[in-house]
Amino acid sequence: MMGKHLFAGILSVLIAAGGAANARPYEWKTIPFQGGGFVDGFLYHPKKAGILYTRTDVGGMYRFDYAGKRWVPLMDGFGKDDWDCMGVMTMAVDPQKPERLYATCGLYLNARVPNGAVVRSKDQGATWSITRLPFKLGGNAMGRGTGERLQVDPSDSDTLWLGTNQDGLWVSHDRGVSFTRTSYAQKSVTTMLVSGKTLYIGSGEVGEGLYRSSDGGHTFAAVPGSPKMIPHQMALSNDGVLYATFSDNLGPHGVTDGAVWKLTGDTWRDITPAKPSKEAPFGYSGLDLSPQGTLIVSTSDRYSGSGDDLYISTDGGARWTPVGPQAVHHSQTHPWLRDYMGGHDEDAVARQNMGHWMDGVKINPFNPKELLYGTGYGVWMTQNLDNLARQQKVDFTFENNNLEETVILGLESPSAGPKVLMAAGDVAGSAFTDLTKTPSHGLFSPTNKTNQSVAFAALKPNIIVRSVDSEDTRGYISLDGAESWTPIAAPKPLDTPDWHAHRAGKIAISSQAGALVWVPENEGAWYSHDLGKTWTLSTGWPKPSRDLEAIADKVNDAVFYAYDRGTGTVLVSRDSGASFAPLFTVAAGGGQLRAVPGREGDLWLATPAALYHNQKPVPGVDVAWQVTFGKAAPGADYPAVFLWGKVKGEEGLWRSDDAGVTWVRINDDAHRFGQMRAIAGDPREYGTLYVAPDGRGVMVGKGN
Repeated sequence: MMGKHLFAGILSVLIAAGGAANARPYEWKTIPFQGGGFVDGFLYHPKKAGILYTRTDVGGMYRFDYAGKRWVPLMDGFGKDDWDCMGVMTMAVDPQKPERLYATCGLYLNARVPNGAVVRSKDQGATWSITRLPFKLGGNAMGRGTGERLQVDPSDSDTLWLGTNQDGLWVSHDRGVSFTRTSYAQKSVTTMLVSGKTLYIGSGEVGEGLYRSSDGGHTFAAVPGSPKMIPHQMALSNDGVLYATFSDNLGPHGVTDGAVWKLTGDTWRDITPAKPSKEAPFGYSGLDLSPQGTLIVSTSDRYSGSGDDLYISTDGGARWTPVGPQAVHHSQTHPWLRDYMGGHDEDAVARQNMGHWMDGVKINPFNPKELLYGTGYGVWMTQNLDNLARQQKVDFTFENNNLEETVILGLESPSAGPKVLMAAGDVAGSAFTDLTKTPSHGLFSPTNKTNQSVAFAALKPNIIVRSVDSEDTRGYISLDGAESWTPIAAPKPLDTPDWHAHRAGKIAISSQAGALVWVPENEGAWYSHDLGKTWTLSTGWPKPSRDLEAIADKVNDAVFYAYDRGTGTVLVSRDSGASFAPLFTVAAGGGQLRAVPGREGDLWLATPAALYHNQKPVPGVDVAWQVTFGKAAPGADYPAVFLWGKVKGEEGLWRSDDAGVTWVRINDDAHRFGQMRAIAGDPREYGTLYVAPDGRGVMVGKGN
C-alpha cells in the first residue's frame, strides 16, 4: 500500500526566467575559466534527438546547445531562499512530453540547510515551479554520482517516483505538485528504473542490494540473489535483461570493491570487466546501454595503475574493451587543464588517465558515435566512439563551454594589471586579463590545489598574495601582477603538511605592501613586515573562528581592520597588524567588512540586520549580505557602491552612485544566481560588477 504521509505543494512558486524590466538593465556573462567541479550525471531525452541535460553537485543544472556547442545554465533564476537548487541530486524527463523537465533541489542532509525540493518545468528549464518537501536531499552528499532517483512513469506522465538519501521512496500522481511516501521500507535509494508495472530500486544500505516491485509500487521485496553491495546505476535492455553496477560504498570516494552484474529473469551473472583486489581496490558506478546494445560502465575510485576507465561491451558483457588505451584527450585550448593533468607535454597529457569521479557517462541514443562522461573537473565528449572497434584513437574534447562550476573563495578586481583575480577551490584560480576566453597565462599554481584567498596592495596593485591548502607551500607572492609567483613562509599554525587539519585561511596585504596579516582558519592573526619571510602573532585578536579575516585600509599602509561576528565588534590595527583594538560595535551576527578605495578610514559593513556606513545604518537597506565598490559614476566623486541584499524588501544586486542615498537594482529575476560567495566592483570601468555565485564560477555584469 501507499503510505499516508501526503505532502502538498504549499510552497509552490514560479521561478521566472524573464523578470520585470529594471531601470538599469545589466547583461550578465560568464568569465570562461571552464571547469573545476564534479559533473555527476547526464540525461538524453529517449525519444527526441538534440535534448541533453547535465547535473552538478554544487553548480545547478544545464542543457546542451548543440548549435552553439555550449551549456545553458537552468538554475540562475533561483534566489537566496532557494540557493540549495544549485545542488541537483537527480533529474528526469518525460518520455512522452519532451518539453517537461524535473529535478531536485538540496545540497546537504544536516539540520542547518533547507528541506529538499522538486522543481518542474514545462519549457525545458526556461521557467520552474518548486515544491518543498518534508525532508533533506543531498545533491552534494555521498552517493551523488549514483543513478537517477527521480523517474517519470513511461506509461503515465502524471506519475513521478522519487528516491531519497534517507527517507525512502515517494510517489507523485500530479506531476510533482505533491508527494506521498510509499511502503518501501528501506531508507536510502541510490538508483531506480521503471518499466511497466515493474520498479527496480537500489538500496543505499550496505548489504541490502536490489529491490523490486512487480505491482506498480504497492509492494516491494529484495530481488533474490542480489549482490550484497550498493547498486549504483542500472539499465534495462529491449529484451528485459537488467544490467547494474555495484560498489561497497556510496562514492564518489571511499570505494574499495565493486562489480558489474546482469539479471536475466531471476538469474544473476557476474560480468565485471576488471576485478578489484586488495592491492588495487576500486568499484563500479557509471553505466549506460544504448538502443543499439552498446553497454558502457565506469570504474570508481581507482587510483592504482592507469586510474579510472570506461569499459565497453557489444555482446552483453561477455567481452569488454577499455577505452583508456585508445583515448586521446585534447586539452590545448584549456591551459589550466593541461597543467592540471600533468604539464606542458601535449602528447603526454593527451594520453594520460581518463580522469576521476567518472560516475556520469552516457551514449547519445540517436548517435552511437557520441559519448560523454563527467569528471571531478568537467566534461569530456567524443564524436568518434566507433573508432574503438577499429582499434583507432578515440578523440575527446573538453566540452565545458559556459559550464562554470568552479567554487570561488576569493575575488578581487585590481586598479591596474589583471582585470580579475580569482582564488578557487580544487583548481587554484587565475588572474584574468581577457574576460572573453580561458586564461593562457596568469594561472595560479599548483593548479590542483585549493586557494583560500587572494589580495592585492591597493596602492601597488602589481603586488599580490594568495593562501593555499597544500602539503608544501601555503602562500605565494607576486611582484609583477600575477605573471610570476614566489613561495612565502607560513605562520606557525600552518607549518605542517596536514593541511586538512590546518587550512590556510585568509591573507591580507596593506595598501603599499608594507605588511601582511594572515589568519589561518580557526587560528589567531599573524603579521609580517618583511613580505612573508617571518611571522609574529598579533595581540588583541578576537576568539578564533572559521570566518574571521583581516582587511587592509586602502590608503594608510599601517592600518588593518577586522569584524568579529560573535560580538559585533569592528577592530582596528594601526601598527601594521601587530595589535588590534575595538573601533566600534554593532548588533552581533554574520557580516562582511570592506574598506573604500582611495578613502582612509572609510568602512562599510554588510550584516543581516543592516548595511552600515561606518557606524550608521544606511536607510532603506533591510538586509546586506555583501558589499563592494567600483569606479565612480561620471561626475561623482564617491565610488559606486554595489550591494547584494534587500532594499525595501526586494532581494537583488544593487548599485548606488551617491554613497547609499538611492539604489537601483541591476539584476532581474532571471539572474538571481542563488547566493553569492563574493562580489567585486571594477575600479577602472564604471558600472561593472564581478560576482561569484555558489558553484557557478565568476560572472561579469555590465550596465549603466
